[in-house]
Amino acid sequence: MGRRLAVLLPIAVTLWALAPAAAIAQSPSNPLSPGLPALPTPTTTTPTATTPTTTTTTSSGGSVSGKEAIAIAACAVVLLTAISFFIWRDARRRAPSRGGRAMTAADGPTVRGTKPRPKPRKPSPAERRRRKRGRAR
Repeated sequence: MGRRLAVLLPIAVTLWALAPAAAIAQSPSNPLSPGLPALPTPTTTTPTATTPTTTTTTSSGGSVSGKEAIAIAACAVVLLTAISFFIWRDARRRAPSRGGRAMTAADGPTVRGTKPRPKPRKPSPAERRRRKRGRAR
């Protein structure tokens, strides 16, 4: 189960991180604004003389391209996988040794010195008298 978790956890985190970005991209208004988005007001246009203008668009490179986004996501997955692997490895090293077999509840406590002393099979004569006094008549 540990390996499966180590593989699925980074994938789930990546999908979870990408989900809000897709939701924001679909919404035309600010997602933090309360209430419904404002409706655009209709404007009337009057015919006017237009002058030809030339516009040049320059890209400042402020946005992340598709390839860069994929590379960032891949690096994040690799980083999260490496972190989960090192945590898993450290936990396996620090866990108490099982001696090559699985521990069960019948094996008793794992801390030394906490095992209770076994009861004697046959009670002593003093113990028998004490028990006899405690019985109901």
